[in-house]
Amino acid sequence: MKRINFLYLIAAFLFLLGGCKEEEFTRIEPDGEFAVNFDFPQAEVFAPAKIVLTNRSKYSESYNWKFEGGKTLTAEGLSDLNTSTSLVPDTIYYALPGKYTVTLTATQGGRSETISKEITIQKMQPKIVVPANLGIMQEATFSANVFKYPNQDVTYAWDFGEPGLTSTEASPKVTFQDEGMHTVTLTINDGQETLTATAQVVVLGELVKTLYFTDVRTGKLYKKRFTQLKPSSALQLPANVGLHPLGINVFNNRVYISDAGTGVVFTSLKSDGRVFSVNLEGGDEKTITQPAPNSAYGDDPFYSTVDANGTVYFVTRFGGVRTISASAVDAAYPPVRFSVTAAHAGTTSTFGWLDGGLQVIDGTLWYSKHGSAGKGLYKYNASTAAFIEAVPGLKDAKIRNFAVDTKNGKIYFAINFVGGGLNKGFYRSNLDGSNIELLDAMPNFSTEGGANEQTYVTGIAIDSAPDDGTAGYVYWGYRDAADISATGVVVGDGSNSGIKRYALDGSKPVEFFLKGFIPYGIAIDHTKR
Repeated sequence: MKRINFLYLIAAFLFLLGGCKEEEFTRIEPDGEFAVNFDFPQAEVFAPAKIVLTNRSKYSESYNWKFEGGKTLTAEGLSDLNTSTSLVPDTIYYALPGKYTVTLTATQGGRSETISKEITIQKMQPKIVVPANLGIMQEATFSANVFKYPNQDVTYAWDFGEPGLTSTEASPKVTFQDEGMHTVTLTINDGQETLTATAQVVVLGELVKTLYFTDVRTGKLYKKRFTQLKPSSALQLPANVGLHPLGINVFNNRVYISDAGTGVVFTSLKSDGRVFSVNLEGGDEKTITQPAPNSAYGDDPFYSTVDANGTVYFVTRFGGVRTISASAVDAAYPPVRFSVTAAHAGTTSTFGWLDGGLQVIDGTLWYSKHGSAGKGLYKYNASTAAFIEAVPGLKDAKIRNFAVDTKNGKIYFAINFVGGGLNKGFYRSNLDGSNIELLDAMPNFSTEGGANEQTYVTGIAIDSAPDDGTAGYVYWGYRDAADISATGVVVGDGSNSGIKRYALDGSKPVEFFLKGFIPYGIAIDHTKR
């Protein structure tokens, strides 16, 4: 029964369909409020431009578009057609900047309405294309994105922010001489007008190590980068380093300085020294520690070093080695942790022995004594403070300061008081103190500090893997008597003083690396920056 009903319905439908004539099928007429409108893209448009319109007309039957000055762009390519009867025209292409009118006429039931809108196609302003990884003394190619009118040439005028570094080429090859921020300026003429573009670019210097040192004449910290492509000058940093910045070290992006203050010989003065740090540019100063108020001058920090774990080791005049965290700020003055005893020195007494230099190597603290009574170079376990040994060949040497070259198995040291068969001067030996060689007698070194305890060489630094591929150098601070008196008064302009160096392989004699400074502490930042 259900099947018969279903077939009956199909037959009835076909009957009705067959009774309709073909001409009686018509489209449904638009029925609503007729309106004509369209939109352009909302963002700025630059030539050459591809424009897609949005038709916002309502209840329209047909459309007629006109876009004078434009062309039609389809999948088949570009044509000169600038009209369309589509609901939405194909992509319109404008080759040149300017103001263009688009007109849409829409119809409904014999009624038509027209709307025209103006679109501005802007000219692309010149934009400098900056090459990546700009560095000094390295050729780089610049270019620019500019709008070009047909059959018209573009002229270029480049200024790269260095004297004489200019070009009139479209894509010039340039070599910067100076590192740092540069303003690159490009001026073009496209045949219609003159336009200018600028770009701020950073030109990197060489990634090299840096020598830091203190200068008593200016009271400032200096740095000199070990550049090879272009000679660098010593740069004064803003940090005030005090009267006797005997020790400086570089660790974890900061420079650590120990200033002994006014008194470096026996005196009744009160303490005025401290241990402090600054960043690598000499700013952000932080006091780590300093003696208690009204302490005697002998409590002032003299030489210092920083180990790989960020522990500062420092000595006073003769009070032993103290340690403190490099991250400490205004911390209490630490107690003595290491001290050379008579048993360590193989004598009956070490009373009055003056502290010299320090260096921590692979968990071992090396520690020297000097002056008329002090002598020797001693080794301790840096963690437990347990005594290891006195360096055999140097047990009677009065070592003001030293540096150990583990790569080549040498100790470089300064003798500031005759003794142990050694006159004053700068020496080197094997790690056990054997095979002692005088490298530089330095006869006119300042006698500051007095005959029995000359301040002498307070900064020694070794670069055993230099950037220039040589065997490396040992550096030390030299203060000439013509520049600083026995009482520590600056009497010269520093022209006789500076940083000396000696080639580790002995291929070059002792020479001045820098002159014009009166240095105490020196250090090398071994991180290439």
